[in-house]
Amino acid sequence: MHRSPWRVSLHGGHSGAYCDHATGTLAEVVQAAQEAGYHTFGLSEHVPRAEARFLYAKERELGWGVDHLHALFEAYDAEARRLVAACPAGFHLLRGFEAEVVPDDRWLELMQGLRARFQPDFVVGSVHHVAEHIIDGPAEDFEAALQACGGLEGLVVAYYTRLAEMIEAFRPEVVGHLDLIRKNGHRYGDVDTPAAREAAGAAIEAAARTGAILDLNVAGLRKGLPHPYPAPWLVQAAHAAGVGFCFGDDSHGPQDVGAGIDAGRRYLLGLGVEAVSVLTRDPAGAVVRRVASLREEGEA
Repeated sequence: MHRSPWRVSLHGGHSGAYCDHATGTLAEVVQAAQEAGYHTFGLSEHVPRAEARFLYAKERELGWGVDHLHALFEAYDAEARRLVAACPAGFHLLRGFEAEVVPDDRWLELMQGLRARFQPDFVVGSVHHVAEHIIDGPAEDFEAALQACGGLEGLVVAYYTRLAEMIEAFRPEVVGHLDLIRKNGHRYGDVDTPAAREAAGAAIEAAARTGAILDLNVAGLRKGLPHPYPAPWLVQAAHAAGVGFCFGDDSHGPQDVGAGIDAGRRYLLGLGVEAVSVLTRDPAGAVVRRVASLREEGEA
């Protein structure tokens, strides 16, 4: 099978074995990635949250606690290592994780500890919480974040400010879904006000300074948005700042693997982005960063 060098996802690979809101096994997800024609596929399971107050409602219903989340993550890492070692020729698998920024007072210490302990191939740095309220979950949680930040514009600015802080302090290889605040925020008003744009610009500048790759996250299409994350103006601003993009299918089960990647390619090309920045493996197995054209052979 021909595997185009641009067909790389660096955000996703969640499975029902280790994530309450995903399906399938990790082996099934990886098999789906091979069948989807990926050149390189990055696994980025969510790290375990450190305190019980951050458990999701379904996790509580399942009777999970913090200790169980840590045991699941240990099991994920072991299975990911096994799958990396078993990869067939021509397909590359990267073992990573998706960071969290809670609790506010010690998230960086916790994330640095996990990175040192598990030595991942790469890390996705995401912001899912603002003022310790989850912002991409149920409406009542988003509304609690709205109240804590004094309204929508305050919340959007606080989100991008935290994102910039995370990028500078933690220096992830990949920044997850840059404008995730849009998922729920667009239902409450304008998430692209001048103040919001200024704060988002600071996050883009942080990515440019640290060399982070932005996740062109096609899950936005599955979530009912008219485009992937980030929005067109953010893609153009980041591209003008010299920040690279790589796709993330944000798969939460084999059914999501590869979904929307071709639409994402057309989206970037339509916005003037001709290449992506990918992480992959060299012949010796080391993780390397490369630039891959989005044009297929013979395509104008």
